[in-house]
Amino acid sequence: MDGFTSTISFEEFVDMPEFYGSGAATYRLAMVKDRRDFLDLFEGARHVDAVTYAETPELLVEMLTEYEIGSLDVLIGNSDDYADRVNEVSTARSLVQLRQDGRLTVRLKNQKTVHSKIYRIVMPDDTVRLVHGSANLSRNSWEYHTNQISVFTTDVGTELDEEFEKFIDQYREAYSDQTLLEGLVEALEEADSTEERENHIEYWVGVGDLDVSDTAALNQDAVEDLKDAADRVTAVVDDPKNADETVAFIEEPENADRTIVGPEESTSDDGTTESDDGNESPDFGLVESDHETNLTETLDRPRVKAPDEKIRMGTSKVDKATADEFGVSLRDRGATVEDHSITAPLSAYNNQVKESTAIPTMSVLPEAEQVVIGEDDEMILVATDEPTPEVLNHCLETIENYIETVENHGYTQSETAVMAQMYEAFLYGFWAPFANQYAEALSSPSRTLDNVLQHLYIEGKSDAGKDKLTEYILRLISDNTVISGVDADDVGVGEIRGIREWDTCFPYAIIDAEKRKIQNWSPIRNYWGDWTPTSVDQPCLIFTTNDALPKSEFRNRMKILSMDVSFPSNPEDPGFQEAQEDLAAVLERQNPIFSYVARRMLTEQPWTDGTGTIEDVRRIVRDFYEEADRDQPEYFPAEEPAEKTYDTGRIKWQRDIQGGRVSFEPEPSAITADFDREEYEVYDYEKRLPKRFMSDKSGSSVYIGAPDDFAEWIGYPVEELLNGGAGETGDGVSQLGDGDGDHENESGTESSGILARLLGR
Repeated sequence: MDGFTSTISFEEFVDMPEFYGSGAATYRLAMVKDRRDFLDLFEGARHVDAVTYAETPELLVEMLTEYEIGSLDVLIGNSDDYADRVNEVSTARSLVQLRQDGRLTVRLKNQKTVHSKIYRIVMPDDTVRLVHGSANLSRNSWEYHTNQISVFTTDVGTELDEEFEKFIDQYREAYSDQTLLEGLVEALEEADSTEERENHIEYWVGVGDLDVSDTAALNQDAVEDLKDAADRVTAVVDDPKNADETVAFIEEPENADRTIVGPEESTSDDGTTESDDGNESPDFGLVESDHETNLTETLDRPRVKAPDEKIRMGTSKVDKATADEFGVSLRDRGATVEDHSITAPLSAYNNQVKESTAIPTMSVLPEAEQVVIGEDDEMILVATDEPTPEVLNHCLETIENYIETVENHGYTQSETAVMAQMYEAFLYGFWAPFANQYAEALSSPSRTLDNVLQHLYIEGKSDAGKDKLTEYILRLISDNTVISGVDADDVGVGEIRGIREWDTCFPYAIIDAEKRKIQNWSPIRNYWGDWTPTSVDQPCLIFTTNDALPKSEFRNRMKILSMDVSFPSNPEDPGFQEAQEDLAAVLERQNPIFSYVARRMLTEQPWTDGTGTIEDVRRIVRDFYEEADRDQPEYFPAEEPAEKTYDTGRIKWQRDIQGGRVSFEPEPSAITADFDREEYEVYDYEKRLPKRFMSDKSGSSVYIGAPDDFAEWIGYPVEELLNGGAGETGDGVSQLGDGDGDHENESGTESSGILARLLGR
């Protein structure tokens, strides 16, 4: 630690006691280049008060243990999600023990960032070091910066010390009203056993197997009431004597306790039911905007108005802080909060969920053969009667019209591949609400659910249309009640953890997520890991991103689709207006296809086989084409996932081979691909290779440890790759396929021998 030290008597500053007080002190101005040098100031301290930045709670544990500090009281000035930075159970245990021993208080900021760095370090001999400057406890600060501090050393109780202590107290009073671990410590004090205590700690960290958290328990109660309400309306019995509720037809609908109306209908002032176009009819037809044919089939998707339904949540078995938080937010919406329960109107609860998670409540009810979505005081029942061929034809055509904007308005070298992957995204969206049913059927000690129930990752440039595609999928599965995803800027670790507690299976779509952020959202890696049949429903995750692929531990948990296309995105771009008009025409057409997918899923319950996931929806949509007597488009991924048939990684490699930007050299039992590209670009090529190729990047080269498998994947024998003949024929005509997998390595069985001969073996 570079600097100088001098002794100053502050008695000469009697005219400014508010700044200096009285008594003698040493003063030191220091340049600090290393964090450990800085931490040496704290070693052996009896007590430390601090206002500072701190990156990880682990460092606080280290300071109290390895540096033998007696106690620490710190206000964290830079973090809105400090609790989410505890990723290890052992760290949580240490934090809890230190807090219960009275050795650690971590104050969390309650408003804007506190940039100040102030430390009061009390030593065992009652001297005190008063430190201020730029030095903090965050790793980034020390990796990239040199810091400056001023250190005053005086005695405890001097005016200088007291003024410094009061200054720290002003920060505490103005910028913090909560401490780390508050709710957890209260729950631990009420735990009946060591096992229950340990479960609470593990669940707080996000890796535990507690049946449900306190927040989840409250939501579980609420959703049970919502399901009961749906059952009362939707369950039909042959004998009216066995019905819980009887629906009577009356002449004055305004006097009805519950009204059932079509999705695009409302009740007029005179009590008649009218559709949006003013026609008095309980039916609504699908009117195609670009066809003269009117579909007059009744689409049985009633929205059940239930303004008198109540949601009840028991609070006697959850920690008080969680119950109070629920109660305060719901009381403003008309809820009644009592000692052991919260009773809220259905609309209040539905709005609370949507405000807290940005997605609605959604529950799959196999017994009632319904999918229920909460929207204000309505429950939207999206499972319907079987569709007619005419309706199915309309639904499929509308999907195709959306996808075919690629060939009509997009710029791409992989037209069929892009359209196939767009269709695959629709199939994923239709499957996602049923993920919890698959989790129950597929869960076993020998299977990792995170590798089976994958998230959806849609990559592409900023004008690739991936966000619009995602939003359209959300519209289709919500009956147009959800029209956008969640901005990635509003998402952190807390949001990823929190959505697993709200008992909803509606997909959580995060728009424009940076790869760096995704990789920092640690709960993604173990998102389904602690799921049990008694857990609340949790939603699948959908990401759209402009970035390339994330790290392998995230790729393994994601279904990755590529939108290698550009659409006109500015009004001055050629074709912009036409593209917008065509897209709007598709979005305006009603398309209840999810209703029919949901009905087929609920009646067949294919998850009970414990073998498929999205393949089951693929089969259902394939059946729809047959029932509608409609030809499947070339790009429809009928037999296997689109990302497998149209492997974008293979397409990228083939293009570079074709363009002469990659050459191959033999290695012992391997080959090396040398790229005419920048090193940072080659990372993306290596990441797109299947793991079985045993690849590794070095500079602008990629080592491939399984050349035979690679040759079969790329579509050419090893000998041809090494001889440079894969790119073009003698007249310069490309021999490469278009990435659809038609090219196979017919001489694959001979590749090993060829490679051995080339290597002189």
